[in-house]
Amino acid sequence: MMADLVLLLPAVIGHGYLWAAYFNHTHSVPQPRWLMNASTAAGFACAVSIPVALGAGLVRGELDLLAVGPASPLGWLGRVYVAAAWMAGVVATVRWGWLRLLRRPPDVLRYDRTRPARGESPGPRDHHFFTRLPGNEILRLEIAERAVEVARLPEALDRLTIVHLSDLHFTGRVKKAYFQEVVRHSNAREPDLVAITGDVTDFPEWADWIPDTLGRLTSRHGVYFILGNHDVRSRPDRLRRTLTESGLVDLGSRWMPIEIRGERVILAGNELPWLRPAADLKRAPPRSPDGGPLRIALAHSPDQLRWARANDVDLLLAGHTHGGQIRIPGLGPILSASRLGVAYSSGTFHVPPTIMHVSRGISATFPLRFRCPPELVKLVLRTALRPIA
Repeated sequence: MMADLVLLLPAVIGHGYLWAAYFNHTHSVPQPRWLMNASTAAGFACAVSIPVALGAGLVRGELDLLAVGPASPLGWLGRVYVAAAWMAGVVATVRWGWLRLLRRPPDVLRYDRTRPARGESPGPRDHHFFTRLPGNEILRLEIAERAVEVARLPEALDRLTIVHLSDLHFTGRVKKAYFQEVVRHSNAREPDLVAITGDVTDFPEWADWIPDTLGRLTSRHGVYFILGNHDVRSRPDRLRRTLTESGLVDLGSRWMPIEIRGERVILAGNELPWLRPAADLKRAPPRSPDGGPLRIALAHSPDQLRWARANDVDLLLAGHTHGGQIRIPGLGPILSASRLGVAYSSGTFHVPPTIMHVSRGISATFPLRFRCPPELVKLVLRTALRPIA
């Protein structure tokens, strides 16, 4: 039995890895809500029941993992699954080592300063009872300032600032006053631009909050938004109209030029795979000899990094993953709604020619966050450092 337990441990790790991958992929593709709920429930049932059944068989002495051949109590399907879980366990261990031990901050990140938000907001008892669970960080907003070095940033745009907001998830479970505090903190940063990368509401009725919250955002050169997968369930046409009537600029499926400090900047939106098409940047102004104009794109999911690179985007802003929402000590996030898994769950990444910033988001549908607080991020764009002659 001890040998079986030793053999079972890597398979259990791989089992968890396989079903986490299933969850991440399932939540990264468009599908009806009922199918999403059903597939999530089925995946959870399999993820729990398989190791329980194997463990019970080992304890009762009915299962021998070392047995092979037609008489094996696992059967051929069970043996295939255990072997696949074993291999997945090896992959998961190597991947964890790379993500947690070997990966370094990107070369373009000048600094990353984070502090808890300070201000007045409703106490936990004014929100959903989940917010009162010990360790839940859903209301512990952090304010981050991150400076990134953009290779083709014109000198005139050095220190351009962008407040990046994502995944607000208006549901009523977290009260309006919390989001009004988020707006106050954003306005206090006095940004040049504000970018909202989707999932504003979960249900149509909560769009009524927008004029008193996002409608009060201020910036020097506009507040821009795209929609996310949860917005699709909230009458997206009506939601767009409410947002635009509140003074925000819709970037969904299009690109537009703006002028900042005498320099042209191209802003683009990508709501794939839930809303098509993405902005057609092939029709945007071509690059000049000095590299301009700067291209900034908003996408709901970090899965659109490939699209951004193919379209020579300088800066991609994304959300959707909530940073994993629950982070396990020593392991980090396990679930991240992306085909790429947890590799881009949150933070700053440099995959030339694109810098991607993935926000942990402002809230969540279910108000639970452990070791993964919400964040408001002020990005400061810096010109590339030049060697001293």
